[in-house]
Amino acid sequence: MKNRTFALQEILSGDKRSETDIKVYALESFAKEIDYQNQTELLTKLILNHATITKQMEQLNRELVHNREMLDEAQEIALLGRWDINLVDSSMLWSESMYAILEINSSIPASSDLFFSFVHSDDLEQVASMFRDMFTMTKSWATRYRLLMKSGKIKWVHVRFRYKSDDKGNPIHLYGTIQDVTELKRIEDELEKHSQHLEELVEEKVQEISASQMATIYALIKLSESRDDDTGAHIERTASFCRLLAEQARLNPKYKERIDDDFIKTIYKASPLHDIGKVGIPDSILLKPGKLTEDEFAVMKTHVLLGYETLAKAGQDYDRNAFLKMGMDIALYHHEKWNGSGYVHGLAGNDIPISARIIPIADVYDALRSKRVYKEAFSHEKSVDIISADKGSHFDPDLIDAFVQHQDQFESLYLSIG
Repeated sequence: MKNRTFALQEILSGDKRSETDIKVYALESFAKEIDYQNQTELLTKLILNHATITKQMEQLNRELVHNREMLDEAQEIALLGRWDINLVDSSMLWSESMYAILEINSSIPASSDLFFSFVHSDDLEQVASMFRDMFTMTKSWATRYRLLMKSGKIKWVHVRFRYKSDDKGNPIHLYGTIQDVTELKRIEDELEKHSQHLEELVEEKVQEISASQMATIYALIKLSESRDDDTGAHIERTASFCRLLAEQARLNPKYKERIDDDFIKTIYKASPLHDIGKVGIPDSILLKPGKLTEDEFAVMKTHVLLGYETLAKAGQDYDRNAFLKMGMDIALYHHEKWNGSGYVHGLAGNDIPISARIIPIADVYDALRSKRVYKEAFSHEKSVDIISADKGSHFDPDLIDAFVQHQDQFESLYLSIG
């Protein structure tokens, strides 16, 4: 400032200095003063901002270190290790927690050979294949397998894999986690056993309830059958004949798709329902020893509708019940004939449900072999001849072929169920 005052005095005292020079000098001095003040203020702000930013960076670094410590602790608690493979320089890094999972010293260099030395022999081929694919895959995956520790202990681990790629989509960095899930696997196995046990208990109870229901149904059927059955075993034999015939018909390629294990089980249970409608037929008609009149036969034929309607009402709330559904088919269609001359709908051939084609053969065979109020019992041979004569007219020809081919089994079954 003193130098500026001296310069100004020199200008004022000079003879050749003009008023213009004085003004220019004054303006320049003022501008320099303003510039100096601005620079000083800006520098002050920069210094203050730098101090603030430095303080913030220190805080962020402390938080980052803390977060890393928390991450390491969380990985240790979760038994979670991390691995990284740099495909550019082929380097591999493992976290401390991964070394802990493998139960080895962290000073040992990480390598794929070292890791594979811990993979259980039963899982080695699977893991090796996945490891090879990992270098060419462009998608992430997760899998679970076993490790075999040096101590002989088996560990289950869950491995997750991800990748980073370059601008061309080529993987350049593979990374992922490995987690010790041995305890989780143990709990899962225990839960699976418990769940399986519960399923078995439920199935056992269902079977008990089903058996109880079937016993009640069979008791009602026997009650209705007892009115015109002298043998008392008609239900058991007919059901067994149906099961046997279904088993043999299943060998025919025509029926392979329609007759399975469930079908065979169901027809054994549902076949006794075929004549349940007879409970609505008067004794004067049902037990008449002679030939029925036209009017009486018309009443007799209504038993198929009576049986169907009874089962249909019961099935309204159980539309998915295979037992009732087949029972309805059998009750309604078991008097249809292959050539279409049966009742009540006059169905023919394959339009007749296969269950309703099986039951007539079993029913007629047992009826021919058994004594009734209107007839004596026929021999096995005569019964087979009578049934065979109606092949293609009354009965499905393929089912008759199966019946004749295995007729000895039918005879043995008849004799075994007294």
